[in-house]
Amino acid sequence: MFNSIKFKLVILFLVVFSFFFAGLELFLYYELEDLTIQLADEHVTNEVETLANLMAVEEAQGQLESELAELSAATTGVYALKLSGHYYQVISSDGHVIVRSPSLVLADAALPMVASSTVPDYRTVIGPGGVPLRMVSRTYDFSIGKLTFQAADSLEETYMLLSSFRNIVLAIFPVVFIICGIGVFVMTGFALRSLKTFSAKVGQITEKNLSERIEERGAPAELKPLATSFNTMLGRLEESFSRQKQFLSDASHELRTPTSIIKSFCDVTLSRDRQAADYKESIKKIGDTVNRMCDIINRILVISRMDTKTLLFKPVRMDLRDIMRDVLKLIDPSAVNKGVVIKLNGPSVTVKGDREGLTEVFTNIVENAIKYNRPQGKVDIDISEFHGWGSVVVKDTGIGIPEGETEKIFDRFYRVDASRGVTVGSGLGLSIVRTIVEAHGGRVEVKSEVGKGTTFTVYIPLNQEFKNAAKT
Repeated sequence: MFNSIKFKLVILFLVVFSFFFAGLELFLYYELEDLTIQLADEHVTNEVETLANLMAVEEAQGQLESELAELSAATTGVYALKLSGHYYQVISSDGHVIVRSPSLVLADAALPMVASSTVPDYRTVIGPGGVPLRMVSRTYDFSIGKLTFQAADSLEETYMLLSSFRNIVLAIFPVVFIICGIGVFVMTGFALRSLKTFSAKVGQITEKNLSERIEERGAPAELKPLATSFNTMLGRLEESFSRQKQFLSDASHELRTPTSIIKSFCDVTLSRDRQAADYKESIKKIGDTVNRMCDIINRILVISRMDTKTLLFKPVRMDLRDIMRDVLKLIDPSAVNKGVVIKLNGPSVTVKGDREGLTEVFTNIVENAIKYNRPQGKVDIDISEFHGWGSVVVKDTGIGIPEGETEKIFDRFYRVDASRGVTVGSGLGLSIVRTIVEAHGGRVEVKSEVGKGTTFTVYIPLNQEFKNAAKT
């Protein structure tokens, strides 16, 4: 469950929603508090200015002291009610309260005194009866001296409003939280439905229907790259399975011929009593066939180990000319039997590679140059070095390869039809050649003309590590 994408999306949304909602609540709460305090400040400021202006008018008429006395005896409005939450008072320059609103006089209470200031001084204080008040104080100059006017309003209603807002938010939050959680759960389920469909389609593909593909058209934008990548992977898997099946079929076909020959010789030889020479001849032919079968099996094993990357290459410094001399020693009997003359030309060229692997490469190529050559033909081998590459060119005067089949000769078990009647072979040699050369970071090129001969050119980098050497 905790690894579910839907679960993670819902939790992530709810966490983000909680932080957002809490932040929004705090923002609105403090904005509301600032607004109500601002309104209270404006109200008490107006009260102070009204009183000060009134006193200024009375002073101009010479009735300042009588007006101050009347301010303490007002009998109407909220200022005439005891502890109504609306108060004012006037303080003389020597710090004595000379005027109090009736709401203070009736309760024999007073507002907190503050230092005189010609600019409004706003404060939140605790007033009579322990009620929080918003109070402003401001000092004005009069003929009788400096008078400080104070006005205050109760903040009980303001705090009740803020408390109600907070309680409403706290009551709404769980409901909104649950509704949003259910909504997100449903929406993510709907959004991920295409992913479930995609997963179900993938689950239906097995080795029996690798030709099927995931439909990319109409897929959500987020799934299109995944569908494309998956279809590409399916194509590679299909190709790999196809090659394996073809390889198995070709291997079975190649091994069926020698096994049939062995069985045939055994049946014929054992059908009646024969002379010792006949038995010897049969055993010799069976032995030759077994050797051919062993060669095919060994080559199949080599290719299999290359495919599974379990064939170990040991790169060392070596001379291409020394390798070619070793190759010629191995195949010299075959060349002599067919009357083929081999010439080796070129300087010493040092490369880094696997000696056994490269010996296998050039043995296959030169051996083919002899097999498919005409009697008394020639094979010219030229070694050279240029632009960081060591090259070996093997040119023969053989039967050649038809146009359009030069690339196919590197396919496993493939043999040119014209060569089938000339000599026996497994069709695996050149496949092994290309695999080993490419493992060295090199390449093989072929040029041929029917009836005139074939030229193989092998390029090996001089100072380069294996690009895709097999691992143990």
